[in-house]
Amino acid sequence: MAMTSILKPDADNAEKRIARRQRVLKDGKIVFNQLGSVVDCTIRDFSETGAKLMCKDWRAVPAEFSLVTLTDGQIRDARVKWRHSSLIGIEFTSAPRRAPPRKWI
Repeated sequence: MAMTSILKPDADNAEKRIARRQRVLKDGKIVFNQLGSVVDCTIRDFSETGAKLMCKDWRAVPAEFSLVTLTDGQIRDARVKWRHSSLIGIEFTSAPRRAPPRKWI
């Protein structure tokens, strides 16, 4: 398995973005272990290709996971691109799809 570099956010990384990010403030769920593990997060900015998340339990977030956006009930696979304390920059690795029916507590 290839390792991806975990970078801190900086001006150089911002220039590498393919899509423009929109500032948002949405509740999200980071899910992994076949949807068995859930970590709460706040989506701080969002685009078609990635997002910036703020997460209290950032150490529990694996390198690859799925992100559920609660406002629209969508789920997308994602990969961590950088970490800086409680902030995590991700890139999406799948198209959005309907999240499976379940209570995301």
